[in-house]
Amino acid sequence: MTDSLTPPADRGPATAETAGAAKSKMPTWLVRTIVGAVAAVVLVLAYLIGSVTVPLMWATSIRDQIGGQLGNSIPLGMFYGFVFTFVPVLIIWQVFRKNMNKWVRTTLLVIGFLLLIPNLLTLGVVYGGTKSAADARNIWANSANWFDTWSQVFMVIGVVCAVALMVLGRMWLRRSRKLRELKAAEKLVKKDQQARERVAQEDAKQAQKAAARAARGKSATPPAPSDASSPVSPTVPSQDSDPVASPDSPTTPQA
Repeated sequence: MTDSLTPPADRGPATAETAGAAKSKMPTWLVRTIVGAVAAVVLVLAYLIGSVTVPLMWATSIRDQIGGQLGNSIPLGMFYGFVFTFVPVLIIWQVFRKNMNKWVRTTLLVIGFLLLIPNLLTLGVVYGGTKSAADARNIWANSANWFDTWSQVFMVIGVVCAVALMVLGRMWLRRSRKLRELKAAEKLVKKDQQARERVAQEDAKQAQKAAARAARGKSATPPAPSDASSPVSPTVPSQDSDPVASPDSPTTPQA
């Protein structure tokens, strides 16, 4: 009895190890808090560094692309403003489609925001309040005077065109879906009519066959005997009736 109630001796170290592992494991909320704090610090540092260096780098890059010709600033601003707004909006719109894998959705979202970076940099230079943003605006004022204006104009045009394309695409998809439904309904009606016609043809064939069998049955049966061929029974005059006098018989004179 006492031996069956006592636990085995080798379970002591295992339970001690599991208890130590449970004590050493950090709670989930603490891990998430630490990760969030580290990510926030990294983002703040990146923003501070980027606000000092990125505007000047972007302004210098645009100045080099223009190449000292102020006329090139207009088409370059139109290109950056339209392309890097129109395409990202369409890509980000695909994220909201149903029945999409989460990894595909995340990839499209990241690509869309990456394509928005040139226009975000332009807006950061134009509306930024740091000293580096002011220096970048001075660079554009001397070497790319119309870039920021036309870039902002075509940002709006890109958004409007993307939204219009999305609306028209949705309308076209809805219309094509209705057309497919109508074609499917027409096919069903045609199949029903063809089935009815086949049934009617089969019924007509069956009726013709039945009529032909009936006609062959009538021709095979012998005719019934007529009245002329049957023997005539002689008629016997009745005694009550007076005999009809013939013209040659003598007539009895009346008194």
